[in-house]
Amino acid sequence: MEQQPDTIRRFFEALERHDIEGAMRYTGVGFTVEAPGHYPLSFKDFCRVQLAIWRAFPDLRYNATDIRQTLSLGEATVRIEGTFLHDLALPWKDIPVIPATGRHIALPPERLGFTLEWGEILTIRTESLSALGLLGVLRPVGVTVPPPGIMG
Repeated sequence: MEQQPDTIRRFFEALERHDIEGAMRYTGVGFTVEAPGHYPLSFKDFCRVQLAIWRAFPDLRYNATDIRQTLSLGEATVRIEGTFLHDLALPWKDIPVIPATGRHIALPPERLGFTLEWGEILTIRTESLSALGLLGVLRPVGVTVPPPGIMG
């Protein structure tokens, strides 16, 4: 995949700074995130989940590497890690507040695919079959995310 624009790199740089507004400047209308265990997250839901996870994991990092992008497609590998220091209140009423454990969590690398249009990210999808996605930070502390249909 030929290196061209750097939208994806800038998106991850903003996420590493915990700058949701900065990250969302690189997304387009209808932005969604598709990951295992739930229906696609809309722009609004992604922002709400991201902010909740940052509050619970104040040192959360994506550690994005091998970022490649053309005008309409992209890919990157992430290795999500962070320390679960504060209780996690996800933005869905069916999921109770998850008490902090103080544990450092490091997920295995996951490959992400991106669809872009006019320099904006429209879709992020987890492409690794064994991937956990952003909500995978919950599995090492014994929390199973509800199946599709409950979240959304």
